[in-house]
Parts: sequence; structure tokens; C-alpha cells
Amino acid sequence: MIKKHSFLAIIAIILLSCQKKDLQTPTKIDEINFTYLNSRRIPFNEVKINITRMPNSDSALIFIESRPMNNNPKWDYSKIEKFATIDLKTFKKIADVAISLDKIDINKAYLDGDDGSTWEIQFGSKGKNKSYRFWAPKSDTQQRGLSEFVSLCEQIVKVSKLKKEEILED
Repeated sequence: MIKKHSFLAIIAIILLSCQKKDLQTPTKIDEINFTYLNSRRIPFNEVKINITRMPNSDSALIFIESRPMNNNPKWDYSKIEKFATIDLKTFKKIADVAISLDKIDINKAYLDGDDGSTWEIQFGSKGKNKSYRFWAPKSDTQQRGLSEFVSLCEQIVKVSKLKKEEILED
């Protein structure tokens, strides 16, 4: 009887450890999304960049969308809806950095505020995604452990052929 209970306990532990491992990181990344929102900026108020690995292809498709805070014609230059492509090697480099975001100490990285920018990275495959979202990540970046997060956001903006100086200001 004891052996039967021990065997069942071992099976339960194995199943639970498999589930925990499965929840940690998507094994395959086919899509990476970046969203930037700024409560104080009029041009480039909201920027969304979606990078999707193309099946049976050696490239990834990038969809870039940007909106100003209001419809004043003065800010039309920051209205963007366009597509671009990158090679698979570049996509894989970005995906590898995205996986490394699991090392972030969320308690240390967390900061809350009212005005300013919020940056989000979401990645995964087939609806199984992970997401990291931080307010003002350029504020005390190293102390908060967000250097890789900020670097990844900058890489995504760069491969999208946008100017990080225009987009990623705090």
C-alpha cells in the first residue's frame, strides 16, 4: 500500500513539474509585439509594432502602426500604417532576447506613476504568449533590472525603421 501511494506521489510530482515548466516560457516564438503609450506626447502617442514569423519562409513580417494623440494635421507625420520585412536571423536574435526577459525581478522592476510612458513586449506562439509591461522603463533602468527590456524595445523600433529618438523618449 505504501509503495502504491509513493508511486502515485512521484507521478503527481512529475506531472506538476511538467506543467510548471510548460508555463514558464513558450518553446517557440512566432510573434513579437511591442506597444508604446505616452500620456504626455502628442505625436507618436501610441506606437504598435507586430513582428510575425512567416511560415515556410526565411523572413518575418513587421506591421507598424502609430497614432498621434489628436487629429490635428500638424501631427499627421506620426500617423503610420506600413509593412516591412526582416530576415529570419534578425527575428531569431530578437526572439532570444525576448526569452531572456524571464530573468527580470518583477518586484524590483515595478514602478507606478501617472504621466509618462508605458512599454510592453508580448511574445509567443499560437495564443500562448508572455507579456512584460513597465511604466517609465528608462527611469532608473539599471537599478530596476530593465536594461535588456529597454534594449529589446530599441531593437524592435530600429528594425521597424522608426527613429528611437522620436518614439522612445520618456
